[in-house]
Formats: sequence, C-alpha cells, structure tokens
Amino acid sequence: MKEMLSLILAELVESVGADLGIRSGCIYRLSGKAYRKTDQLSGSGVGGWPASIPIDNEAIELLARHKNYIFVDTVDPPWGRNSVAVLFSEDDEYLLVMMLEDGWVRETLDFSLNTIRSTLNFSSSTSRFSADLQEAYEIQKSLLPRIEPEFEGYEIAGRMEAAERVGGDLYDFSALEEGVLSFAVGDASGHGLPAALLARDVVTGLRMGMEKEMKISSVLRKLNNVIYRSRLSTRFISLFYGELEPEGTLVYVNAGHPPPILFKSDRIEKLSTGGTILGPLEDTEFNRGFAFMDPGDLLIIFTDGILEATNTDGDIYDEGRLIEFVRSNIESPAFEIIRGLFTEIRDFAGSVRLQDDTTAVVIRRQRPQSE
Repeated sequence: MKEMLSLILAELVESVGADLGIRSGCIYRLSGKAYRKTDQLSGSGVGGWPASIPIDNEAIELLARHKNYIFVDTVDPPWGRNSVAVLFSEDDEYLLVMMLEDGWVRETLDFSLNTIRSTLNFSSSTSRFSADLQEAYEIQKSLLPRIEPEFEGYEIAGRMEAAERVGGDLYDFSALEEGVLSFAVGDASGHGLPAALLARDVVTGLRMGMEKEMKISSVLRKLNNVIYRSRLSTRFISLFYGELEPEGTLVYVNAGHPPPILFKSDRIEKLSTGGTILGPLEDTEFNRGFAFMDPGDLLIIFTDGILEATNTDGDIYDEGRLIEFVRSNIESPAFEIIRGLFTEIRDFAGSVRLQDDTTAVVIRRQRPQSE
C-alpha cells in the first residue's frame, strides 16, 4: 500500500503539478491519535514536514469536516500555509499534504481536488480488495484436498475451477473410524473472501462434528444455526455430505444441493433426501438418505456451475448433457472422467465466460479383479 501511494504522489506532482501549482507533497497515515509521516516527495513544508500530526489539531479537524481544504490564511497548519490537504480511504486513514507554488489558481485547484481524492480512494480500495482476494485464495486453496484419498475398492477423483480467482465452491474428504469415508461438496453464495470464509467454517464444522461422532443430521442442524447467526454477508450454502462404508452402504444428507447422480447397471438414482440449503432458516431439520453402491457403480457429485455453463447460442449444459457424458465414459478411470468433463464444459462454453464455479467429484466402486 505504501509503495502504491508513493507512486501516486509522484505521478500527481509530475503529471499535474505544474498545472495545479503543486511543488511537493507528503503522505501521512493514521496511527492511534495522530497522523504519522510515511513518505514524501522532494521539497518540504515550512520548516520541514512534521513527523506526526495529532488528530485534534485544528487543521485536521477542519479536514475531517471538508475532506479536502486549501490552507491560505484561515488556519495555520503544522506543515505551513499556501498548501492543500486531502483525507482519503476508509475512515480517513490517509492524509495527503501538498505545498503550492506561487501563482496557483483556486478555481483550477478546487475543480481538481475531488478528482484527486476519488482517484486516491479508488486506488486504496483496490489495494485492499487485492489483499482480501489473496487472503481468500489462500483460504480456498487450503481447503481443497492435495491428493485424492485412498479407499480400498474405490476410485476417487475431484476438481474445482473458480469462475473468478476465488469462488465459494468446496469439496472435502475425511477418513472416519471403522474404515468409513466421509465426503462433502458445497457451494457458498457469492465470491471472494466472505464465500471463502463460509466454506472454511463449513469444512471445519464438518470435521469437528465427525471427530465427535455426531450423527450427520445433527451436525448439519448445528452448522445451519451457526451460519444463520453469523454476520457474514455470504450466509447461504448448499451442501451434500455423505459417509460411505467399504461394502457400499452410503448414508447422506442433501442440504439444498443439486442431487448427485448414482449410475447403476440398469438405471440412475438421484440422491435428493435431506433438507433446505444451510443458513436462511433457524432450527431446520435434516433427514438422512440411503443408497448402495454395487461393484461397477459410479457416483458423481457436482455444483450448479456445471449445469449452468452457457454457450454462444444461449444453450446451457444441463443435467441431460451431464448424464450423456458420464454414460459414454462410464468405463473410464475416475480421474479421466473428471478431466474429460471439464474439457467438455470449456469446449461447450467456447468464448462464453463461465459465470459460476465448477466442481465435480467422482466415486466409483471397482469390480472384483475376476470380472
């Protein structure tokens, strides 16, 4: 942030300094009860730039009311008269002071001050947004499995691609006691840091609940209430959570998520039992669903970004296309199905930018070696 503001200050003096009558400048940052000097351009105020300026200084109090002010003869600021000062960024965190050459024109300077302040506000908020985005990216990256779990008798593969740098999709695996595999796929509303924080809280809550051996319906009910009471701007998340036993029994809860599809030898099953999405209603009840994976069966769990991909003709990559793709690749390894699906979606969309994150997890129960 400091480096960026220094560049802005130098650019102001170099590009418009002559026109506006600016000869030098200094940047201060609010720290406690004073603005403290962070950087200066060549030149100084009268007697040099002060190292700090108390917030109860008369000049600062005047600035707090007007946001920018030309000091000529009404107030004697610590840096000297014949100067202009601007407060900017959220909560007036930064103060820019500029000394003026003789001959400056008030009308020209007045006209430019609001533009200068808007530019500074935009630049500081952009820097803050970039920092938030990087933090969200790190959170999301930490949530995604580094490698797929090994679960004897099964192939597992997963992938998430964000429509923007950071999205609200998640998927997670965890090994429970007695050889049970738990897995989750979710889609938090929104993007950026709020969505990443919600996804982090959901994954953490699921893992803690499973460590305490709570029933999955109870875990989701508690998670729902936590999200409902949270102050995050993003407060809704669809979630599919399942626990798979080695012999094929699957217990799950679907909280408002697109129903995963279980491909069996003679039919498909959609796993929809559960309840509403997490967050909007307090004390929501969730029901458990049951399914069974026979050898050769394949389960695909996905977020709605898969089904909402749009091409140049306005067609969407709907559930029918997804089912057709999986059926035509049903004998392929799980990781190839995932890779092929994401390639097909990108090819389908063509030049149309995906508007939502896309996530998919494939779990296949392997046939015995003799088959």
